[in-house]
Amino acid sequence: MSEDKKRDKKSDEARRRFGRFWSTFAIVVIICCLVWKIILWNCRSPDEQLAAIEASLAIPESENAGVTYRKLAEDYLPLPTDPPVVNKQILSLTREEPWDSNDYPKLAAWLDERQDLISKLLGISRMKKCRLPIPLDRQKMSHFTNPVRQMHGWTSLLIRSGNMDTGEGRIDAAIEKYACILRMGSHLCQQPVSSYYNNGIVTESLALQCLEKLITQTELSDKQLAAIEAAMLPPRNKWKQDSKIMVKVQRLLQNNQRRRFRIIDWRRYWEYWKVINKSDDYSLNAAHRSHLNTLANRRRMYVLIALQHYKNKTGNWPQSLDRIKPPPSKETLINPHNNTPFVYELTGENFTLSSRRKD
Repeated sequence: MSEDKKRDKKSDEARRRFGRFWSTFAIVVIICCLVWKIILWNCRSPDEQLAAIEASLAIPESENAGVTYRKLAEDYLPLPTDPPVVNKQILSLTREEPWDSNDYPKLAAWLDERQDLISKLLGISRMKKCRLPIPLDRQKMSHFTNPVRQMHGWTSLLIRSGNMDTGEGRIDAAIEKYACILRMGSHLCQQPVSSYYNNGIVTESLALQCLEKLITQTELSDKQLAAIEAAMLPPRNKWKQDSKIMVKVQRLLQNNQRRRFRIIDWRRYWEYWKVINKSDDYSLNAAHRSHLNTLANRRRMYVLIALQHYKNKTGNWPQSLDRIKPPPSKETLINPHNNTPFVYELTGENFTLSSRRKD
């Protein structure tokens, strides 16, 4: 009996050794495959790696707002940020406040001539997804066909048109145009390129400023508030997720431009190398700062919408944010600059919602 037990023990030990061997072998094979994959990836040129990233992010053309933006950029001449039909004082006022076409008929006529472009931008804004090509060589990108560059003019066009609608009492039309700017910013923020992302959050910030004035200066219905909320990005902070791929793409673009520049003019490579390294950090840091500013404004907008819903229901502003039912999420009430809550203070029939941050 003891002999049988010894044989069984030896047999079990042999099976365990065999199992450990194959487990170790499998782990080694997996590690080797991963290392080989990394080596193969790094051996590819920056162009090939960027092409692989683009392929992994590709979406069907029928769902891609970027395709329509590019066609729009080809079909229409670039718009100036400030139309040359009125003076600078009027341009500043009509961009920042509601206005009436009777006061500035030349600017109103200029906007009216571009109603077709406005209608097409409103149509594109109904698309949720957007993918634009990664700019492999910025020097070859034409201002006339680059939708990101043209979006500055489109944004100003929509802001002034929306402000005119507000001034003339067409609130629903104004909300539609401000929401279009929000979605345009959202489309740019879907890109893995830091400069595009930065343009996107700046664009969103401009729309949020217009909407904040609209909410605080006009009594909006629950339906109108819901339309604004539907166009906004969520209040969560996605910087780590978004910046991860932006850093990778930025490094590849840098390597690509260095390689090309060395071939074209090696004598000035050192100066170019210093500039391109500085601009990389600056671009990402600027995008992060703008992201935090816009995220704070976005969360503030969600709180303002909740406050207006409360007033529509009760006829008064709440004594505190705790009175709002259902309450905004805890994340929405936090200022992302310093992770402290927004401060709501009611004074008579008015309130303040401060966004305190560390200097």
